[in-house]
Amino acid sequence: MKLEHPVATDWQLEFTVATEKEFEEILAMSTGIYGGLDYLPSRYHSWIHEPNRTVVLAKKSGAVIGLQSVYIIDAGHTALVEGLRVAPWERGKGVAGVLQRFCAEMVKEKYPDVKVSRLTRDDRLGPRDFKKYRVIAKQGILLVRFSAQELLSRLEATVQGLVERGFRPEASEVLSESEVPAVVLQESFRREVLPNQTIIQDWQPFRAMESNLGLLEKKALCWVVDKKERPTVATLSTPPFPIPLGQGWVYLNIDAFGRDPAHVKSQLLRHLRLQVAPLQGHVMCQLFLEPSLWLELATFCQEGLGLELAKGYTEQYLLESDI
Repeated sequence: MKLEHPVATDWQLEFTVATEKEFEEILAMSTGIYGGLDYLPSRYHSWIHEPNRTVVLAKKSGAVIGLQSVYIIDAGHTALVEGLRVAPWERGKGVAGVLQRFCAEMVKEKYPDVKVSRLTRDDRLGPRDFKKYRVIAKQGILLVRFSAQELLSRLEATVQGLVERGFRPEASEVLSESEVPAVVLQESFRREVLPNQTIIQDWQPFRAMESNLGLLEKKALCWVVDKKERPTVATLSTPPFPIPLGQGWVYLNIDAFGRDPAHVKSQLLRHLRLQVAPLQGHVMCQLFLEPSLWLELATFCQEGLGLELAKGYTEQYLLESDI
């Protein structure tokens, strides 16, 4: 399916809706992206069939040279922009900007109720970015790696050793699917726990509202809170998925909301027990959390749990601009 091209350019680009047939070409274009943590190979097939999502390809002379996804969320009022990438041999030529402008025009025409676009980034922002976007929230990113079965074989003994040295695990509760709305939609939870009333789930920012919980429900997420009545800390993890880093490598994402390090540590342990048990290979685990907690949690993961720190401190920015 071809799309009309509303943006004038100095070169001929064709914009089409992505299909299954371009999958291998997109993977070839994306080789090495995100340091081997690319999520697109595991999501592409579901993305192109997802309601209210359009995956746009930029082609030049019939070859795919760019991609961006637009997902309509927040009861139809927000365009979530993700997956932007340009072929290495076309970078620096303005392709990304043309693709972004095309998608913005497409949203205006196809979804007139959309008022803003949102996206997440983990690169350093410059003056031009601050002119273009509003920063809605900022999270620290803690990236660790470990062998799944090696960690599981010693986890309980490791935690017991931490307890003997003064660590006190806090109580945590796993929410059932039916319990999530009552907890997450609490006014106190939205205002006091979530960053700017936003559920940031695996790089995707959703306003805490009922329609978005319906979208999240399809993802088989695991929610953990310190207590179901007026929680102060909450975490959610995404089922691990394969990444191109190497044979047997998977990615585990854990988003943490709240500022109490003791509860975040205890809930991290809960997610590791729940999500790592079925795994056999190696795990790259990203924990997104309040920036002020990063150093303490990094020390806990390295010195307490024996996990390897894969990268130093980086930040995730939730950005917003008007359509």
